[in-house]
Amino acid sequence: MAESTTPKRRKAREAEPSKKDLFQLTRRVLLAGIGAAALAHDEAHAFLDRLVERGELAEEQARKLLSEMRERRGGRAGKIRSHLHERLGEALQTIGVPTRADLQSLEERLDRLTERVEALLREKHET
Repeated sequence: MAESTTPKRRKAREAEPSKKDLFQLTRRVLLAGIGAAALAHDEAHAFLDRLVERGELAEEQARKLLSEMRERRGGRAGKIRSHLHERLGEALQTIGVPTRADLQSLEERLDRLTERVEALLREKHET
């Protein structure tokens, strides 16, 4: 049996990323971002430790500087986290993954339908 799609359409369909590919790509980007943040944190610690060892920076100054960096990073991390949540939500919506609200809505609807079915069954047994 001959395939009904033209080679041009077949190539276009093959070029489209699958939902699984899009999910894996999003996951890898997210993990890369987390890894980059962790690496930057580790490098900052190592750099400050070297400065303290050389005596170019007092230990108290290093702690203060590290604390300031942590505070700044916390603000940026919150913005980045918010941006990632937004982008990840968009990506999941694009590939058709239901949201928590969607699942909650379905659960509530299922509860209402279950109650109606049980009421109908009770009504049927009473008659």
